[in-house]
Amino acid sequence: MKKKVVVLMLCTMMAVTALGCGGKKNDTAEGTEAAESVNGTETAEGTETVEYESPSYDLDPSDYVTLCDYSRVPVTITGDYDVDDQDAKDYFEQMFSYYGPFYVADDTKTTVGDGDIVNVDYVGKLDGVAFDNGSAEDQNIDVDNNCSAGSQSSSFIDGFTDDLKGASVGDVIDSDVTFPDNYGNADLAGKQVVFTFTVNSIQKEMTLDDVDDDFAQKQFQADTVDDMYAQIKSFLESQASSNKDSDTYTAVQEYLLENCKVDIPEDYLTARVNDYEKQYVQNYCDGDASKLEDYVSSQYNMTLDEVRQEWKSGMEKNISMEFITGAIAAKEGTELDEDGFSSYVQTLMSNNSLSSEDDLYKNYGYGDAAYGEKYLRQVYVDNLALQSVKDNADVTVEAPAETESTEGTESAEPQEAVDAAETETAN
Repeated sequence: MKKKVVVLMLCTMMAVTALGCGGKKNDTAEGTEAAESVNGTETAEGTETVEYESPSYDLDPSDYVTLCDYSRVPVTITGDYDVDDQDAKDYFEQMFSYYGPFYVADDTKTTVGDGDIVNVDYVGKLDGVAFDNGSAEDQNIDVDNNCSAGSQSSSFIDGFTDDLKGASVGDVIDSDVTFPDNYGNADLAGKQVVFTFTVNSIQKEMTLDDVDDDFAQKQFQADTVDDMYAQIKSFLESQASSNKDSDTYTAVQEYLLENCKVDIPEDYLTARVNDYEKQYVQNYCDGDASKLEDYVSSQYNMTLDEVRQEWKSGMEKNISMEFITGAIAAKEGTELDEDGFSSYVQTLMSNNSLSSEDDLYKNYGYGDAAYGEKYLRQVYVDNLALQSVKDNADVTVEAPAETESTEGTESAEPQEAVDAAETETAN
């Protein structure tokens, strides 16, 4: 498992280290300037400059690739990409259990007793004046544990819920509470205040049978339960489509890697692996290469030689894919469209939490914005070529094999965001 993590880290860090296709530029001023600009960048105060080798290469991928017939790539993917109403209901049940408990008014109770959850509105006042962040509405409170319902690890200040015990639905009661001396807000620390509670209802834990339109509106901003299920089904369909698309991309790439012949120049592969290691040292070892061996041993339980071999294997695959897609793009005359590239750049900026295009280009260009922009433009064109191959692929879908038991397996957490699939370089 840990070896897989090392390879995954290689793929995700390609954003910084996999910088394009190149044959060495020994004599051109442009190539020399690019290399000097990158190599002269200091990574941290007091550290030595890092000299990267990859930017001095400028290879034409077509010179190193013998392409297979990619006009209608035959691939088989395995998965369940169909979504029905029952899937939506099953997923909702997972969500209901995962995010619960939820509560609904218990009309059989009118007086707060032991173990009750109480729904209240409250206003906190200091010297008769409501203070900031001291008021709330429609709050479910666990009176016995002096906390919000379902969150016993985070308690209110001492005495906050004491006067709710024995109260009746509809009561409005005042409760005197003293903030602790070490309270974070100096205006309230050590002060006695009054919380005025309105007791709206006594709650009971919801079951699936209690789910109604009101629940759908509060939790999903959906008008009805039916609309809620439609919303969930739409999400699952989008997720399934994304999974199918991702699985198809992966299968197509594997086919191309198996059926195209790629001859990677050994010095270029070495340069890419070396630069990857240098960047890794900067990111994880504070720029101190002497820490690398201990770091990979503690993180992956592997020797440095083993990790380097993993890096080399992963890099060979990445470069092969870059060369193949680059050769296809050149053969098909795939062209960059500025609007699409601009959208692509904005997505990368968001994914990398970067505020400017210049920062993004430097991030992908070893500190050289011009080099980084050139690289990303090529990656974008290569991605368009790969997408065309994928769109024209002859895809066979096989259902996943049924397992006798899922006991002991972990299900994915229900959530409204799909984890990003593993991607290569800047895809």
